[in-house]
Amino acid sequence: MRSRTTGRNAQGSHSSTRMDWLPFRRPDYIATKVILGIAIVSSVFFGLVGPVLDAVNNAPLPVKYTTRVDNGIELPRGSTLDSNATVQLLLSDATPGERLTQALPAFLAATLTIAIASLLFQVLRATQAGEPFTRANVMRINGIALAVGLGGMLVQLAGGIADNAIHTTGRLPRPDTLTMEMTLTALPLAVMVVVALVGEAFRRGVVLSDDVEGLV
Repeated sequence: MRSRTTGRNAQGSHSSTRMDWLPFRRPDYIATKVILGIAIVSSVFFGLVGPVLDAVNNAPLPVKYTTRVDNGIELPRGSTLDSNATVQLLLSDATPGERLTQALPAFLAATLTIAIASLLFQVLRATQAGEPFTRANVMRINGIALAVGLGGMLVQLAGGIADNAIHTTGRLPRPDTLTMEMTLTALPLAVMVVVALVGEAFRRGVVLSDDVEGLV
């Protein structure tokens, strides 16, 4: 009888000293806050302040331009002779309308980054307080999923519209055929699905927590 008790005590001692490989302690929480803060500041500078400073200083406006690759010019990576390639031109004396159109995708991306970072911060703050499985966190995670998926597609769409709109001004060499070019990738939608699955896991945690409280 004494040996059984000793065995249970040894087993309990072993399980209590089991290492947690993914702890989220206060230093991790502070480091995450710093990273989110850097993301917000960078988004504000590059997406909002940068275009304004370029307009004030009348800096040349970078514009994407698709042209036919001929002999005598440096080939962009991945392009071959007698094929279309996308190069970057510097447009001098850009008008406010041209600058606004080209800055719109970066502005949208900066806004989405700030919103996602703010939601992540609120989720982490609730988790650090010991309340990860709440309905508020589920709504925040679902909001992050929508911002990443739909917002990411919107940024790509705005970028395509901005690149094509500059051709209608007559300020760039007119291409052989004026066509609407749009490059859309499904990566934002894939990330949205992954984040939505995390939100579903949190939702199930909320349901389980409510059931446990009901039993108590």
